[in-house]
Amino acid sequence: MRSKVFFSFLIPLLISVTSLAEVKYLRLGRGHVMAYEYFPAQHSLPTVVLLPGVNRALSAKEESVQALAQQGWGVILPSLSTQPLSIQGLNPDERPYFMDQTSLTVADFAKDIDQLVRYLQVRQAIAVTLSYTSSVAAYLDPSIFPNVIQTVPMIEPSESNPAAASQAILWESWFRLNPVMAPFWIRNFRDQSYITYWSQIVEMNLQSNPQYYGPSPRVSEIKKGYVSMARAAEDFDLREWSFHDDSRHYDFVLAGDENTHRLQNQIAVIKNYLKAGKNLRLIVVENSGHVLPSEQPLLYAEAISLLAGVSSESSSVVFMKVKSTEQLRHPTWLGREALEEWMQSQ
Repeated sequence: MRSKVFFSFLIPLLISVTSLAEVKYLRLGRGHVMAYEYFPAQHSLPTVVLLPGVNRALSAKEESVQALAQQGWGVILPSLSTQPLSIQGLNPDERPYFMDQTSLTVADFAKDIDQLVRYLQVRQAIAVTLSYTSSVAAYLDPSIFPNVIQTVPMIEPSESNPAAASQAILWESWFRLNPVMAPFWIRNFRDQSYITYWSQIVEMNLQSNPQYYGPSPRVSEIKKGYVSMARAAEDFDLREWSFHDDSRHYDFVLAGDENTHRLQNQIAVIKNYLKAGKNLRLIVVENSGHVLPSEQPLLYAEAISLLAGVSSESSSVVFMKVKSTEQLRHPTWLGREALEEWMQSQ
């Protein structure tokens, strides 16, 4: 069963969390809703906000989420407003807001997440990114999210297909030879690339399972939602982020079997973070690729539990490679020298 929750700026609303695995919807405007699931915290523990990957949010039924909830952590599982589960929350005759908006950015997604946490009146929130949403976390309100756990972070959008990105750069360089028409040509070229890619992904998923996106999926709107996400992040590059000017503390959880190009980007960001003089805690989960919550769900959950449960103020620069949950329950941290050696070896 699903229930819709409508946000009001004027009247505080109360919600029921007795059905812990129930998908709910927060209305943020006309054609603009956010799907989420919520496990309230137990024993005064903080709440981890498990931000979605590019395809979808984590589900309350997943092993990693259940493990965190059973330990007593509060868990919020939001979908972005452009993702399929959020689109399901619209009225049948309601047009999604992003269908007519070309200026959507990842900062707009961050405002939605901030609004959700305020609405749920969560006092201690820790953002946990998943790939794409590293771009969203960069713009979260630091007063709500003083701590962020970056999990297999996307550093820049093209890293998933470097060859295609290089080809696109060549085309755009050619377009720029005509400075008058270049902006139009580049915008059209990028949009057509996004449309082609995401149309293929959505159709492939539907062929494998007609109810992949739920009953009676709004296919054209789902495709457009993904295209809107691609556009929103297209100029993001975490390597250029000023950690000197960012008051938040970041922890990092990386995958040991990560795509080489993506891993090199992640290491570049970690080096920049260290240059800012920040405390750093880095966990590398071995025997896992990029989809860490699915490939190693219990290790993912234990890594989050460890980082969320110990104050970053007590650490300097510490690093650990793990293969088992036991290593996370009884951690043996290594220092900066070991971290430097590991980064150099990649």
